[in-house]
Amino acid sequence: MDRQIWRKKENKKLFLWCALFFAALLGVLTIYFVSTREELSVGQVSGSDVQANRYMTVEDKTATKAKEDLALENFEDIYTLNLDDYNNMTLASVSNFFNVVEDIVFGEVPADIDGEHIDSYKVSELKSKSSIELSDADWYDLTTYSREDFNNLNHDALAILSQVMVNSGGVAEENLAQAKNAILAEINNNYTATKLDVLEELFNDIPYYATLKVDTEATETAKAKILATVTPVYRTILKGEMIVSKGQVITEEQYDILYLMGYADEVNISKIAGSLAIILLVLLGITIIYMRTFCKDKYRDLGYMQILMLTVLVLVILDELILSVTVSPSADISAQIGFLLPSAMGTMLVATLFNPNMAVFFNGIFAIFAGILTGDVQFVLLSLISGMVGAIGIIRLTERSDLYKTALYIALINVIAIGAWGILNRTIWDVIWVGMLFGILNGVFSAVLTLGLLPLIESMFGVTTSIKLLELSNPNQPLLKKLMLEAPGTYHHSVMVGNLGEAAAEAVGADGLIVRVGAYYHDIGKIKRPYFFTENQFNGENPHDKISPTLSALIITSHVKDGVEMATEAKLPPMIIDMIAQHHGNSLISYFYQKAKETDEEVREEDYRYEQPKPQTKEAAILMMADTVEAAVRSKTGATPGQIEGFIRTLIKGKLNDGQFDECDLTFKDLDKIAETFGRVINGMYHKRIEYPAEKTMLAAENKAKTK
Repeated sequence: MDRQIWRKKENKKLFLWCALFFAALLGVLTIYFVSTREELSVGQVSGSDVQANRYMTVEDKTATKAKEDLALENFEDIYTLNLDDYNNMTLASVSNFFNVVEDIVFGEVPADIDGEHIDSYKVSELKSKSSIELSDADWYDLTTYSREDFNNLNHDALAILSQVMVNSGGVAEENLAQAKNAILAEINNNYTATKLDVLEELFNDIPYYATLKVDTEATETAKAKILATVTPVYRTILKGEMIVSKGQVITEEQYDILYLMGYADEVNISKIAGSLAIILLVLLGITIIYMRTFCKDKYRDLGYMQILMLTVLVLVILDELILSVTVSPSADISAQIGFLLPSAMGTMLVATLFNPNMAVFFNGIFAIFAGILTGDVQFVLLSLISGMVGAIGIIRLTERSDLYKTALYIALINVIAIGAWGILNRTIWDVIWVGMLFGILNGVFSAVLTLGLLPLIESMFGVTTSIKLLELSNPNQPLLKKLMLEAPGTYHHSVMVGNLGEAAAEAVGADGLIVRVGAYYHDIGKIKRPYFFTENQFNGENPHDKISPTLSALIITSHVKDGVEMATEAKLPPMIIDMIAQHHGNSLISYFYQKAKETDEEVREEDYRYEQPKPQTKEAAILMMADTVEAAVRSKTGATPGQIEGFIRTLIKGKLNDGQFDECDLTFKDLDKIAETFGRVINGMYHKRIEYPAEKTMLAAENKAKTK
């Protein structure tokens, strides 16, 4: 129950850390995208060079417009007869003139006007109320017209106007001047004297309105039909092609291309953040599923999960800082900065802190972030390639300086990949050389950062890296050298246990390196009293023969406590110290327990047990089994492979029945694989060979029971 409560608390902490990591990463990415996105519009001066971010096929609007103009070259607008303005203005002006004249000439004269002055009165009225200017003689002549003559003049005027403006099919706006001239010509050809003057002045004075109007709907429909037959002209824009240069005024055509590229959208923070949030949630979900499925032990360790989150966050920030640097006025050269993205650093950190298999997965994650930030597949590919080389390089790592070799491999592969990609895409060599230089710097940069960050991570989070473990496995380490010199039998035993344990760990998915290093140090406590342990007794004397079983048990058990003290003093990693403490658990020292029972019936079993915690991890349990099996099997000379494997299974079953594996997560399937692996390795190490006479004496001595 307590373990369940503890696990729930740990899960809650992990959830909070994941939420915090998600928020931090989302904030970092959103700020980058908002700060680097420039709002562009037609007529605006571009603040930077903008190149095509992909291959595109766009319409060449200038060429298409030229084709459309050619198709419409002989097109004429469609007109319809529309007399509204003509009737209301032109025709009405003529009618109004004749109505005024008629009222004055044929209307009643005021009573106070005598007969002698009637004509003068009418002329005066005509001059003041008419819109045209005539001589007094013409006005006077007009007053003498009979009604028939007047009606004829009125009719002629309207007939001439209708003939030209309407009956001819109508007159368009642009032909009004010609229509007016035609009317005046008609008058000059058919009239003289006063009639000529009146009509000429009248048709010079009235406003002319077109009787033919463009039928907009019909015209546009006809145009649309013609334009529908015109095929648009398209052109291909190559990736990297300059769309608009820094300082250039953006044209409409350029804006259309920028819009297709996504550069002309209005900067919408919520839209950017929302899109990034969806991507991050998908990546986070995939990562959690992967960790829970393939890396359960690391997933349950909050410290390691914090390291993973910090690694991803730091890598993304570094990517953004690198991409924000302008290295050259040339956009082509400056764009090569993406080859500096240190994805390999992230992969090497994960491989070193966790394992290469896990690094391969996160290499894909880091490459995805390179793609998100650059939108360029070449940087995604290089991130994948360089990261894979980094992960492979870590597999053969034996010390920190080997990272420089990995850096060299990364640089070499980067140069080859960048050169091949440039040739494939017909990039000019000046740009390729710059990309190659950045590829070399990438390898160096990644290695230096990895070397610099590893000690910081080790001290901040108290974790032990694979490099640290490899360094501890070096025989020149002070404790191992001392063990080799002062307890050579124990040293040899430890090396054999390491080989056994590493093979078994790899068979069940545990960390073989941790088991091997733990095996090298698990018996360092024997250095204080080496000759009390049979593997160091070379002269046939056994000091246990001279002391009581109780004291022997006390000496035997003390090597664990002494080992923990020595490891702590030497500042070995906590995981190694724990393995030293747990490699016997609370097992029974059966040899001395049975020996004590032979001399004293009242013997307490707990007095002959180790007083240490049981194995808490797979690795510690595997070390316990490897230690027990290696020591016991050495005494089984002449046994067949089947007998050896049966003996191994008996030993493991004894530990299982004794409850030594109750506190670790080993399964029965794991135990079966471990027993099988032990049998295979031991049969390889202690295979039966021809026994020479000189060896018989030695074999007899080795067949004595060995006690730990």
